[in-house]
Amino acid sequence: MESQPGADKAARLLNLSVAAVWLATGVLVLHPTYRAEGALWLEPLGLPWWVMVPACAAEVVLALRVARGPTTRLVAGIQTAAVLFFTAVLALTEPLLLAHPFGVLTKNLPLLAAVWAAWALHREGWSPRAVWGLRVGMALIWITEGLFPKVFFQQPMEIVLVESVLPVDGASFLVVMGLAQALSGVLALVLRGRALAVLLGLQVGALILLPILVSWHDPSVWVHPFGPMTKNLPILAGTFLLARRAWSR
Repeated sequence: MESQPGADKAARLLNLSVAAVWLATGVLVLHPTYRAEGALWLEPLGLPWWVMVPACAAEVVLALRVARGPTTRLVAGIQTAAVLFFTAVLALTEPLLLAHPFGVLTKNLPLLAAVWAAWALHREGWSPRAVWGLRVGMALIWITEGLFPKVFFQQPMEIVLVESVLPVDGASFLVVMGLAQALSGVLALVLRGRALAVLLGLQVGALILLPILVSWHDPSVWVHPFGPMTKNLPILAGTFLLARRAWSR
């Protein structure tokens, strides 16, 4: 098990990455695109747009608490309850969001993995529970984003995005890309040592490159109320920590 100071630094990085998600989700309500998109999802629930204001204020408060750290069981539980509540409501309102090309709901899985890994790291260091909780959470996003939006439930927006960048048939390319993503998620669970570190390093590169391509096509994704871009931060932090740890083994 890694020394507690090293584990505490890792927990701190995860906490800051998660806090950034809450902070961005709360502060970006000031942007008109955020409010307009949010109002569209509140309308079917019979809720007025201004409900976003107190909800976002609470998210800012939560962000400040998470950033201050360390994560307690109560703070982790509050975050988990909030994420699960919003995920359930949105999935019931529009099930296809579970296969959204930008992972607006599926990215909640690694987000929660980062929350609880930070909690475990602070108390146990790099225990098997901390390592595998983070590892499974980071791997799942590659499997879900690979299979759901790219293989089983392709959506026009992603096909258009691919064909605007590459001279290929978008649908076919997405199937190949999706299977490769899913395979990388599986390999992230079975590889060890330097081989795992190399794979995770490639995933870190993809986590930087793909948002750049998406932003070039549609910059408004950065102010979407579901945080499809900002949720990459905990995934990036978790993957980086796992890659560094695997390289040292």
